[in-house]
Amino acid sequence: MGIILQIAIGICLIIVTGGLVNYLNSHSKRIKKNGISSNRAEQFEDRLNNLEKRLTDIQDVMLSIDDKLARQEKTQHPDV
Repeated sequence: MGIILQIAIGICLIIVTGGLVNYLNSHSKRIKKNGISSNRAEQFEDRLNNLEKRLTDIQDVMLSIDDKLARQEKTQHPDV
């Protein structure tokens, strides 16, 4: 039961981080419109893109762990 709770918390953190990235991305577009320097806006956007790539990697890892646990549970309890 502890592993399932950890996976659920991990998925929740991924969702929250995804929402944060989305918010910051839309915020950066508003900043561009209001006249912040283009160099600073590009740096901000690059950092967001890197964060989004890392988030995607973390999602892939979480999904593979979930699949492995599901297969392990099926082999331990074939009746269920």
